[in-house]
Amino acid sequence: MDINALKKYISKTPDNPGIYRFQNKQKKDIYIGKASSIKKRLTSYGKTTDSRIQKMIMEAEYLSFIKTDSDIEALILESQLIKQRRPQFNIMLRDDKQYFFVGFTNETFPHLFLTHQPQLGPVSTSFIGPFTDGTTLKATLKYLRNIFPYCTCKQKHHNFCLNYHIGKCLGVCCLKQSDAISNLQLSISNYGKNIKAIKNILSGKKNSLIKELKKEMETVGKKHDFPRAIELRNKLERLERVFYNAQVIKHSEIIKSFDSGLSKLLKINKPIIKIEGYDISNIQGTYATGAMVSFTNGIPDKRHYRKFNIRQNFSTKNSGGQVRKPFGDTQMIAQILKRRFNHPEWPFPDLILIDGGKGQVSSALATLKEMNINIPVIGLSKNEKHIGHQLVIPKRISIGWQILSLTKLSVYDKNLLLTIDSEAHRFAISHYRELHRKSFH
Repeated sequence: MDINALKKYISKTPDNPGIYRFQNKQKKDIYIGKASSIKKRLTSYGKTTDSRIQKMIMEAEYLSFIKTDSDIEALILESQLIKQRRPQFNIMLRDDKQYFFVGFTNETFPHLFLTHQPQLGPVSTSFIGPFTDGTTLKATLKYLRNIFPYCTCKQKHHNFCLNYHIGKCLGVCCLKQSDAISNLQLSISNYGKNIKAIKNILSGKKNSLIKELKKEMETVGKKHDFPRAIELRNKLERLERVFYNAQVIKHSEIIKSFDSGLSKLLKINKPIIKIEGYDISNIQGTYATGAMVSFTNGIPDKRHYRKFNIRQNFSTKNSGGQVRKPFGDTQMIAQILKRRFNHPEWPFPDLILIDGGKGQVSSALATLKEMNINIPVIGLSKNEKHIGHQLVIPKRISIGWQILSLTKLSVYDKNLLLTIDSEAHRFAISHYRELHRKSFH
């Protein structure tokens, strides 16, 4: 392939992350590379003075490429193809540089490590590689550890490590007394799942992992195990952020579900993309807190979560002096909505979901009307087992209410609203407990 032919191929390549493949007359790969920009990387080949690269280009007859959504995905795809095809120039052009491999020790709680020489590692250790870019590989493992925590402690210790407190370690994996912990088997199982997930991703099996996580999320959702469902949803969201490189992801299937489900149900003439959920947590007004969670395209957007400390009312009674007179739930809802919508810089939602019935929804509607804000509000009321079972919907045209059983909704819309309500409750409870703990100090 001469320089003019190379330039012709380059003109058809994208300015995207991905891998490129130089092939000989038999269309056998002779060199496979990755790039953050395929076009820019290949353009640099046209200006090279490296005799080895020039030789590779001259032996090549064809040039092809595969776009990926991120540099990380390009790294993994390149690794898989080099391992499968073993191109001759990939070895020749490495010089004194060596490929990276990720090692997984064979322990109850496996450790991960990077090496250039897997043949010198312990016999029982498994390896994934080769990887050409150590910097990107280390960044990938760093991202994945935030989603699938694993241990990096060099030795066992008595107290939880720092990584446990910042969510990068499950904790029991490096404790000396871990055998005495009642949920040890569950911890071993969860740790094993995290290691398996990382292996799948580094081996190019991301799609099968995502399918598995979605299936588990649906299963636990049907069992009303919403904390676990939210945890899995968060893992999926963060995985997407890693692989799509923080680009905006179009969830067309979810948006379609909104358009044909909630929008139609609530007689709203626009898609419901952003939903805010609100909940109150208190014991007879003590340490009362409010929480706001935000979901966009069905996915939690924690950047827009907010906590509110309820500012209680005080009044004077008889000769007893000043006595605390706590607000009721309806007054609390009004207070946090006023404070929330006094922040026009926070993106407004398309729908508000209140944990409660007619009283709470009426208070929310009155507050919004007072502030001249027109956003639909619905309530989720609970049955005697404190499980959400019906929607309280104010009629938008006439006066009155529509009470709708959740069984009338699609499975997706039902699970979405229950998940938002559960997440708001969890967030409110966590803030309440935080305030309660501080009171003891």
